[in-house]
Amino acid sequence: MADYFELPDELHVYYRFSYGGLSPFFRALVEEEKILGSRCPQCGKVYCPPRTHCGACYVDTQWLPLSGKGTVIAAVYCYWTPADWPVRPYVDLPYVYALVRLDGADTCLNSAVVVDDMRLNEKVRQGTRVRAVFRERREGKITDFYFVPDEE
Repeated sequence: MADYFELPDELHVYYRFSYGGLSPFFRALVEEEKILGSRCPQCGKVYCPPRTHCGACYVDTQWLPLSGKGTVIAAVYCYWTPADWPVRPYVDLPYVYALVRLDGADTCLNSAVVVDDMRLNEKVRQGTRVRAVFRERREGKITDFYFVPDEE
C-alpha cells in the first residue's frame, strides 16, 4: 500500500436548485409576507410546511393562506447554536426553538421564537400563542420568518 501525502482542502460549490411544486410557498414568503399551507381536497388535512401531495390520500393538494398565528406545541430553551445552523445569524442567545402549529393547520413546523428578555420560560411554553414576524430581507427560505409571543 502506498503512503500518499494528503493535504486538507475545501471545495465550495455554488448552484441553484428549484423548489418545484413548493415554489408558491416560498414566493409568498418573499413577495407577500404570507405563509401558505396546502390542503387535501379529499380528506381536508392542512399541511404546514406544505406538501404537494397528501400523505394519506395521495392526491394533489391545494394552496391555502394561513394567518401566521399559532400555538406552541413544544419548546426547547437553547443556550448555544451549532456553527452551521442557518438560523444562527438571526437569533441572540438564549432563544427558544419551538414546534408551532399554525391556526388552521394539522401539522407543525419548527422555528425560532424570539423574546425580548431572558425570562424565556415565563413567556414561551406549551400552549403559548405566537405570531409570525417576517424578516426585512427575505431570501425564499424557511428562515424568512420567526415567531414572537402574541400578546393579543
